[in-house]
Parts: sequence; structure tokens; C-alpha cells
Amino acid sequence: MIDFFIFIFFFYFSLISVLGYGVIFKKIIFNKISINEDINIYIGFYGLMFLTLISLFTSFFLEHNFYHNIVLHLVGIFYFFYSSFKKNIIFHKHIFYISIFLIPLLLISKTHDDFSYYHYPFTKFLTENHVIFGIGHLNLGYNFLSSLFFLNSSFYLPFIKLFSFHYTIIFFLLFFNYFLFVKIFSNKTHEFFRYLYLLSFIFFNLSFNRLAEFGMDKGSQLLVVLLVIRLFEIITQDKIEKKVNHILLLVPLIGFSISTKTYFLTYLLLGFSIFLIDKKYFRNFINIICTRSFLSFSFVVILTFSHHFISTGCFISPLPYLCFDQYFDWGRDANDVKDLSIWLEQWSKAGASPTYRIEDELNYIKNFNWLSNWIKEYFLVKFLDQIAILFSSIVIIILFLKKFHLSNKKIFFKKKFLIFFSLIMIVFYIWLTNHPTLRYGGYSAFYLLISFPIAILLYKLKNRNNGIKQTVILVFLILSIVDIKNIIRINKEINRNDHYSFKNFPFFAIKEKEYKEKKFDSGLTLYSAHHCWDTPTPCGNFGEKINVYNKNGYFFIQQLK
Repeated sequence: MIDFFIFIFFFYFSLISVLGYGVIFKKIIFNKISINEDINIYIGFYGLMFLTLISLFTSFFLEHNFYHNIVLHLVGIFYFFYSSFKKNIIFHKHIFYISIFLIPLLLISKTHDDFSYYHYPFTKFLTENHVIFGIGHLNLGYNFLSSLFFLNSSFYLPFIKLFSFHYTIIFFLLFFNYFLFVKIFSNKTHEFFRYLYLLSFIFFNLSFNRLAEFGMDKGSQLLVVLLVIRLFEIITQDKIEKKVNHILLLVPLIGFSISTKTYFLTYLLLGFSIFLIDKKYFRNFINIICTRSFLSFSFVVILTFSHHFISTGCFISPLPYLCFDQYFDWGRDANDVKDLSIWLEQWSKAGASPTYRIEDELNYIKNFNWLSNWIKEYFLVKFLDQIAILFSSIVIIILFLKKFHLSNKKIFFKKKFLIFFSLIMIVFYIWLTNHPTLRYGGYSAFYLLISFPIAILLYKLKNRNNGIKQTVILVFLILSIVDIKNIIRINKEINRNDHYSFKNFPFFAIKEKEYKEKKFDSGLTLYSAHHCWDTPTPCGNFGEKINVYNKNGYFFIQQLK
């Protein structure tokens, strides 16, 4: 039982630090901006971003060991109690209440499929080493860099070690839900957006209720959905002065989203919608890019792409035309990166799985040659579940809050909606034609495409009585369903007979691995295993044609010809 209390103690220890850093970020970036909205809806995400920025930077010079992380989090905790606690007592209470509901999600034994392959080993690598050039040679997974690995490594703490790995995911869901609660129950939220936020709450809590399925993809998609909806909400406001300041609040988090997964770059198209909708924004563009807000956006993106470059020799991996192996002997060969890019596209288009692989991959991924097989192997297997959850969410809202009669309410933002929604359709098309799997941005792209028209329908339907009371009941019902499902799951994991049995409650299962080691004259030892799990680092699945040299205190890994 003591392990459980230690586990929960460090969860709240980390949460308080995140909130403290959120307040620090707000004071540094937005202290001189006049804002007439509750900035607390962003504080948690700002905290995650600021910790990510620090971790991305310090990893150039330091391993994220206990000493680094304890000092890092004590600063956040000190600032939380010194400057924030008394001023935001209601905010902190709400965060605490929501976190209580999410504790069952945190208790998992069975982890994500990629967890043992590269999620856990790469994060562990960051706790034991500062950056190593060319580490992408060791494991294909190390080519898919996410800033969340660096954030996760900052929660490597005494007693809990890397069993804190999933704290980050819960924080995303926690701050996502707080944001939605504020918007759903605010008198300032227009009715159209209230239904859009409510639909988001129901769909994503019902869909994202198994932490083992989050990986490095789902948490950041929650943030992207909030940013897109909030951006359109800002665009529909009247005064341009308010719009500019409110957009500045989003700019750092857009950069944070891109740093988590590079496929979110396509969402920058939605940022351009402000210029299409209102030409007055052109006058403010220079002012926006000269702000601290845009500077923080630039920092997190540049630092992330710097780590892409350090790991692979590519500024954005795995895009072969952004690789520079001809200039850097530790960089990955551009042809290898091209093959990796083709493999990822083939996999995302259902052309490969653990049990089969389409041979003619180049022809398969062209045009829509892949579509029929994708529908059979992926859409009917995994996509239909999400469609069912979304339409169940719609039915739940109608049964609780709506009558089956249309009202005469007018849509006051028709032109703006058509422009903005057209850009959402473009984002969806880019996703569909390049990497049509839900993990790779599909949840957000699919949801945004469907939810905006549905929210208009919900807005046009007549309301039932006692809307607020019914909404409160609905929120508690959804959270209860999530908790019940996870309690049932925990019980099943305790009673499992395989490796993933919850014998180490509340800590997830870690498989002991046999591994090989190879020492180099430069002083670095590399470890080899197919799935590294908790193997010493740097660990990967590499061949014999590897060389390591040391230059100015940094190791460089080469793939020999």
C-alpha cells in the first residue's frame, strides 16, 4: 500500500510543479497584455510547455537525473505556493477535483505497444545521458522524435523513477477537461460553442479512457482540438483588439503542439484563416511576430527541430529532403530515411502490419490504390469504433438537452464558418492522403471535420428545460462511466496470468530483457535488444556496422558503409 501512496504523492508533487511553471510562463510572456478572459484555462498547458522548453534545452548539456529534476520541480513548487496558491484557490480546487476522477486511468499494467520499443527506452536514455549525435541509427523509433520524451524525462524522480511516465498523459487529459468545464459552464460562451465543447468532452473522454492506448499521439491531439475550436471562437468575436490578444494566448501552444508531433504543422493552415476572414489582421501581423508569445513559439519549435537534427541529421525526420547526411558523417543516409518514410506511409495506409506486408509498396501508396484495402483492414476494424462513439455522444446530448424540433436561431458567422471549415477539410485531406491512421493526427482531423456541422445542428435544435442542471448530471455520468470502465480494467489486469499481470501494483509491468553490449574506444557502450524495455542506455536494435567517436565531450554514432 505504501507504493500506492508514493505513486500518488509524486503525481501531485509533479502536478503542483507544472501549475507553478504555468504561472511563471504567464508572468514572463503575458504580463503586459490586457486580457479579459480566464487565462487559467491555459495555465496547465503553459506549465507543460515551459517544462518541455527547459528539458529540451538542458538535455544539450545534462542528463535528466534525480538532481536535475528535483531542483527543476522544487522551483515550480516554490513558485506555486509563493505566488499562485492563495490567488487562485478556486482554480486549484477544481483541478484537484478533476484529478481525483482521473486517478483510475493512471493505474495501468499493460502499456502501449511502442512503449518498450522506443517510448520508454528513449526517455530513459535522456535520464542517463545528454544528447548523442546520430542516435537515430540505433532504433527506427528514435527517428520519430517528440518533445514529450523530454517532458517525460523531467518526471524521473526518486522512489518513483520512470514509473511516472504516464503522468504527462494524465496532465493533458486533466487540463483538457478543465478547459472544457470552464467553457461549457461560462455565461460568456456562445451556445454554438458550448455544444461544441460539450461534444468534445463526451467524445474524447469516452474514446480516450485507456491510458495504455495514448502513446505519444493522443494527448497532443486533445490540445490541438482545443486550440482549433478556441481559434474559431476568437475569430467570431467583434473587436479586433480583443482578437489579437486572445490569439497571442494560443500562439505558444501551437508551437508546443508542433513540437509533440510534426504532422501538426498542417494546422498552421487554420492560423492563416484569420487573414482570410479579416484583412485587418495584416496590420497586426508584424506586431504579433514581435511579441514574447511568438518568441516562445519559435523557441520550442527550433529546439525540437534541433533535436531532430542531432538524432538523425534531418531537420524534420523522416522527411528525406530535409536530411543532410552528405555534410555530417553521423547523419542518417537520405535514402534510408526515404525508405523509412515510404514504410510509414505504407503502414498508415494499411499496407503492412505485424502479420503481413504488401510487396509493391510504391505502387500501393500512390493515388488511392490503397483505399479499398485500408477500408477493409483499418476503417472497418478501428475507425468505425470512433464513429460509433462520436454519434453516441451526439445522441447523449440530444437525449439530455435537446428536443427533436428545429428552432429559428440564425447562424451569425456563416461566411467565417465556410472559410474556416474549408481549411479544416484541407487539413483532413492532407491527413487522409498521407498518413490516414488515427494515431497520426486522425482523431483530431476526423473529429473537427464532423463536430463543427454537428454543433450547428445541436445549436438549431430546441432546448429542454434545466439545461445547466442536466449538463452537470451529464458530466458526472461521463466521468463515472470512464472510472467504472477503468476499475473493471484494473481488476482484469490484476487477474491476468501473462507478463502484464498487475503484480507490481500500482506500477506498470516491465519485462526483463536479455541484451548484448558493445564497448567503443571512444568510451561509449551501446546496448542491443529488439525491445529494450529497462535495458541500460543507449539501447537499440542495430547491426555491427556502427562506429562511435568523441568530439568536444559529445559522442557521435556513425553507420559505416
